[in-house]
Formats: sequence, structure tokens, C-alpha cells
Amino acid sequence: MSVPAMLVSKVLMPERGVFLVRVDDELTFTGAVKEGSKGRFIVSLDYGEDVGSVIATERYDSAVHGSRIPGFRLVRLFAPQDERTLTENDTLAAAMCSTFRTAVKEAVPDLRIPRARLSFGRQKLFIRYVTETARPDFSAAQALLKQQFGVEVSLWAMGPRDEVAELGGLGPCGRVCCCCSWQRRFPSHISPDRREALPALMNGTCGRFKCCLAFERASQEPEAEPCPCKAN
Repeated sequence: MSVPAMLVSKVLMPERGVFLVRVDDELTFTGAVKEGSKGRFIVSLDYGEDVGSVIATERYDSAVHGSRIPGFRLVRLFAPQDERTLTENDTLAAAMCSTFRTAVKEAVPDLRIPRARLSFGRQKLFIRYVTETARPDFSAAQALLKQQFGVEVSLWAMGPRDEVAELGGLGPCGRVCCCCSWQRRFPSHISPDRREALPALMNGTCGRFKCCLAFERASQEPEAEPCPCKAN
């Protein structure tokens, strides 16, 4: 069966997920969707409309993209008036999070929500949370938000480093935390000899091992990426 010629775009969402979407009407996006074009668009996904950034556009090729034509699609360009919708969504997301916190206050007293986002079409609420509570149960709160606001709640657990990277901050060295400014690879452990040598200096702002310690032994670990702090 022959597949109709069409464009497909890779769209980056705010949660860093990448979706392949089809471009149904190429003429609608003339001057906006081209080979290698970039920009914000309204996209239709499985949970409704949302805002994503096009990072690549190319002709559909079943050998490359698979024989199944993408079900998600590019709807239209993001318009200036859409900024108002995003602002309203931020206000709604804050109200939803307040209800969510109240619903889980007794079961998860230490809950923190560094980031929450409501999808453009207001069908889905993305919550990134931090808690030390083991196996927190949010099912009742999710059901409450579904009943009260008509939204599905997608929960993403964050670690201490993720929280600092999201909120920002300064490290003990006085510079912007590496996780906020450039680093995406974190150390999982520290050698015993270094732990004994620097007991008071091991932890960073997040309370975990300092990211910069992963680069102290770069000569023994050639694959480690260079720390930009060294160049200044």
C-alpha cells in the first residue's frame, strides 16, 4: 500500500518528551514548517491540544519513521493571543495544585511541587513533586481533581538534584549550580578516600554529592565531559 507524501515534525514538549507528528496541510504552514524549521506550534496529542517546539521537519519515510503514519498532528502556529491562554493556565494550575496539596496533606505531609503545568487544552495537569514519603498514594487526590476540574493528573517524581535544577540556586562555590546552568550527567558515588578527605565539603545545595566532584578525576576517567568552570 502506497503511503501519501507528507511532512512529519519532531516536537519537543515542556516535559522534554519528543513526539513525531504529521503535517496534514502543508500549505497552512508555508514559511513556518520547512526542512530544519524551528518554532512553537499547537499540536494535537492523545490527551488533547498542547504547545510544543518543532525541532526538525522532514518528508515522511516509512523506512525511517515506521509504516504506521503518526496519529498526532500539527494543528497551527502558536499565535500571540495564545500567551493569554498560557497565563490563565498558570493560574488554574496553581489552584489545582493547592487542592492537590490539601487532599494529600495528611498522607504526604512533606510534599513539595517545584513545577506544575496545565496543558494548553486544559485536559491534563503535569505535576513534578518531591517527597521523602515512601510509596505515596495520590490516587484519591487524582480522582478529586478529575471530578472537580475535569483534568487527568500526570505525576513525575523528582530527586533533590532535579528540584535544585528546576528552582535554581547558588552552589557553595558562589556560582550558579551546575545542574541549573549546564550539567545533565550526575555523579552516583564518591570514592572513600575523597569522602574522608573532604567530609564537610561533599554536599552541594541539594544535599547530594557535589556535581563538580565528578570532574576532579577527569584524568582517570577520559570519557567524562569537561567542567566549564575549569576554563574560567
